[in-house]
Amino acid sequence: MDSTNAPRALARGAFVCCQSTIVIRHFLATLLIVAFTSPPAVHGKTDAVAHRVEALMATMTTEQKVGQLFLVAFSGAQVSRSLKRMIERYHIGGVVLFESAGNIRSTGQVVKLINDAQALAKSSGAGIPLFVAIDEEGGKVARLPRIATWFPSQMALGATGSEAHARAMARAVAAELRALGVNMNLAPVLDVNDNPNNPVIGTRAFGSDPALVARLGAAMVDEYRSQGILATVKHFPGHGSTDVDSHAALPVVSRTLQSLIATDVLPFTRARADAVMTAHVLYSRLDPDAPATLSPKILHGLLRERLSYDGLIVSDSLLMGALTGRAPLNEIAVRAFAAGVDVLAIGADTGYTRLDRRTTYQAVLDAVNADPALQRRLDESVRRILTVKARYGLLDHQPADPRQAAVVLGDLAHRATADRIARDSVTQVRDEDRLIPIRSEANVWLVLPAAANDLGSRLRACHRKLTVTRMRQNPTAGEAKSLARRAARFDVVVLATMNVNQHPGHASVAKALAAGATPLIVVALQSPYDLLSLPEVKTYLTAFGDVPASLQALADVLCGNAEARGKLPVKLAP
Repeated sequence: MDSTNAPRALARGAFVCCQSTIVIRHFLATLLIVAFTSPPAVHGKTDAVAHRVEALMATMTTEQKVGQLFLVAFSGAQVSRSLKRMIERYHIGGVVLFESAGNIRSTGQVVKLINDAQALAKSSGAGIPLFVAIDEEGGKVARLPRIATWFPSQMALGATGSEAHARAMARAVAAELRALGVNMNLAPVLDVNDNPNNPVIGTRAFGSDPALVARLGAAMVDEYRSQGILATVKHFPGHGSTDVDSHAALPVVSRTLQSLIATDVLPFTRARADAVMTAHVLYSRLDPDAPATLSPKILHGLLRERLSYDGLIVSDSLLMGALTGRAPLNEIAVRAFAAGVDVLAIGADTGYTRLDRRTTYQAVLDAVNADPALQRRLDESVRRILTVKARYGLLDHQPADPRQAAVVLGDLAHRATADRIARDSVTQVRDEDRLIPIRSEANVWLVLPAAANDLGSRLRACHRKLTVTRMRQNPTAGEAKSLARRAARFDVVVLATMNVNQHPGHASVAKALAAGATPLIVVALQSPYDLLSLPEVKTYLTAFGDVPASLQALADVLCGNAEARGKLPVKLAP
């Protein structure tokens, strides 16, 4: 929107300067306060929304207010007794859908599940409709690949560098989510992935350049907002420099505040999102005692006060290993709320029981009842939650139409958008021996990991002499040598790798093949950083993911039906 152009330009200009002097870095922090103020109302006048929210809050009990804090996963394809209890007894504010939890089987089933849950919420307690959230980032984090358009990864978008593509993807995803009844997307990822060994972000990020991440992220958030979908940007204040997966353990980042503001925080300030998800990361120079999700210094001191943010603060799942190793769930929830979290997300992680739900809700309720300061915090959070629900039209919820959803999901125009993004993202890093495109008459051997999606059928369309071999996900040195011996039978070998830092056996295979006489093409199906482990490889392409659209675009480049148009959105050298 026009109203955002000035602060965004200031932030961009300041960022260029900030790398030269500490003084300018401090100046940047001041400018970012302007850039991070919440955007104008999505629906209706601000005064009317505020009046409606205050009137609704006046009717709510403390128990109902505490329930609004919770965004929870659940099991099953329909409203179970457990979900019914969470809505009726604990007054939960929202649900989050997971394919792994059995929530997503078909278009009609998802629409009915959401409509039934919303009807129950509207007829229970204070009658407040639910946030219905999902992680639909694109690439490897997509919860609807079987029923909706499967878009390329955010890093594929980064390789295109196109705000138009970012907006088109957000517009299409929003249309499909809205048709299902989903109103909240836990995306986009605004982490600046500048650590090649990051095990959890990688291609989920737009790239390693803060300005690129900020530009594309802001475009997507703006488009989601215009389509009535609440975008939740993540993971504040940044998860891109970590080398530990916070699902398993606690990452530690030692960057200074000035460094964070100049890099990791910049995309969040530019996005101006109505909801921000926290990172389960310990920033030792900001708060040596607590990860961001549990840190008042970061959530209140940095995000609320220094950056003047007044939108929703949403936790990442409180069941992730970075937190559960520190305290029981009920204690974690109370600490997160006290630190400044408005929405306590509890994902589909294993080990979460009905007893945990009850005790966690009760723990927060007891803490609020025992502490007047937390009572005030509760009203602040509920006011923010209801304000967002009002602005996005959730308080006037209308059921989704399953017939309309069947038309919208997987729409041909949406698939065409995915295809265009994929075609513009494939990146040829180098081709010293001019092997691309592969000669149509060549005897080609495609070697790819067991977990990779089907590239072979797409290559076979232009190479009838194609042999496909699946290697184990992490081959041994002996298996690498065995594969290398077979290479002499072919004119060219195409080796697909997937995250060499997690599967070093892929590097062993690549090195063994590169040492032979048969020409070798390596294609990275996930992280472009695989090349850092493969200096011997002379021909290297990356597709930033193995969703069907990306595989087809990659095959088209290998076959000579298209050129590699992408540009690396990450640094592969110092």
